[in-house]
Amino acid sequence: MFALRGIAVSLTFFVLLYCLLSALVAVAWRSLRLLHAQFRHTKEKSLADLLFALRVLPLAASVLITFTVVVPSFQLLEPRSINIAEGIGAMPLALGVGALLLIACGSFRVIAAQTKTSRVVARWLKGAHPLDARAQTVTFRSRRESPPLTLVGIRNPRVLVSESAVAFLSHDELRIALQHELAHMQSGDNLKKLVFRFCPFPGMARLESVWSEAAELAADDAAVSNLDDAIDLASALVKLSRLVPVEAAPVCTVGFVTGSIGARVARLLAWNEAEAGKAQPMRIRPWYAVPPVLAALFCVVATYGPTLALTHEVTEWLVR
Repeated sequence: MFALRGIAVSLTFFVLLYCLLSALVAVAWRSLRLLHAQFRHTKEKSLADLLFALRVLPLAASVLITFTVVVPSFQLLEPRSINIAEGIGAMPLALGVGALLLIACGSFRVIAAQTKTSRVVARWLKGAHPLDARAQTVTFRSRRESPPLTLVGIRNPRVLVSESAVAFLSHDELRIALQHELAHMQSGDNLKKLVFRFCPFPGMARLESVWSEAAELAADDAAVSNLDDAIDLASALVKLSRLVPVEAAPVCTVGFVTGSIGARVARLLAWNEAEAGKAQPMRIRPWYAVPPVLAALFCVVATYGPTLALTHEVTEWLVR
């Protein structure tokens, strides 16, 4: 009975924290766009990283708090000799079931996305052969029916280039387009999209869409190093956008022709070496972080005992 009560309490706290933090994120994330607009020389990758961190914050924080505060408070402060006849309240029982359903839903979404992606990619790879494009990752030339240029896979990422794309693009355009997909691979964008599937919550679709747009711009920035590259990448976007895709790409893939094509092309054509050189990621020097980290650790150690006691009081209120 003690173990069951502990599991119910932990799941209750987890789902409450997850829902509360997710609701706050769904409301507050737009301030990042306003902040980014004020710093015009900030790289898009910084915005993409911040948006991803904000999207997964509810799940990460809920798991961390549950295992570092809720579970220890119950294990240390809950009497083990409690009357065995004392049951679990209706609220923690309902919330615990809700937490299990949430975890099951996330797991199902991940498995479904992986299964669908594997099935579709296997069909795209039929008849494909390696493409000698001197790319820094495994690249395959696929059939015309596949998307023009797509990064697939997580553990073993590969780039698929359709025969239509090879026919449409010049050597330089294909090279810079592959650099764009390589930037997605180095950022782990396919894995990030899968993580989104594991932590569902209403109202997050727009945040994920904005992250996807920022990730595309960040990949453009990573691929381009001079004006010629910018023009070649813009030309590749225009040419490949004319190819009508046969089917929608599955979740665990990143296509080249995504996002706002017009905005991406206009941004590339306006590429300026001086402005690109000024753009800097939002970085905090390591030694700047030492004082606040030490202060946070001191606060955690000093208040850990009272925090456990307060958490246990809330636990007692929940299980009644």
